[in-house]
Parts: sequence; C-alpha cells; structure tokens
Amino acid sequence: MLLALVFAGIIFLQQLRNSTEVLSPSQDKKEEELPNGRVCIQVITPARNPGTGECKEFPTPCDVPKDWEKVNSCQ
Repeated sequence: MLLALVFAGIIFLQQLRNSTEVLSPSQDKKEEELPNGRVCIQVITPARNPGTGECKEFPTPCDVPKDWEKVNSCQ
C-alpha cells in the first residue's frame, strides 16, 4: 500500500512538472520586456515630481521619470 502511494506521488509530481498549466508566482502579475532586455513588472507605481509637486501613477516602475520620486500613494 505504501509503495503504491509513493509511486502515485512520483507520477503526479512528474505530470505536474511537465504541465504547462501550472501557475508560477510571476504569472499572477504581468511583465513586459524592455528593448534593452530588462524586464519590468506591470504594477501601478505612484511618483511625485519634486520640482512641481505633481503626483502621478505610472503603469510600471520603469515608466517613472528618473528625476521623479517613487511614493507609496498620491493621496
């Protein structure tokens, strides 16, 4: 009985490993590949312009201008 359970577990793990439907943690958030080969996750990123005080939400951290400061919230 125990041997059958171990064998069934091994077969299950092999099928799971070969399955394309298994979600990895990175699949729950979209990523985009940049022209330079870097990958930037698509997550709303609020940032503030230190010169004007304007706060804006950008679609990815890579879209935030270099001179802007990333903040927790625009509110």
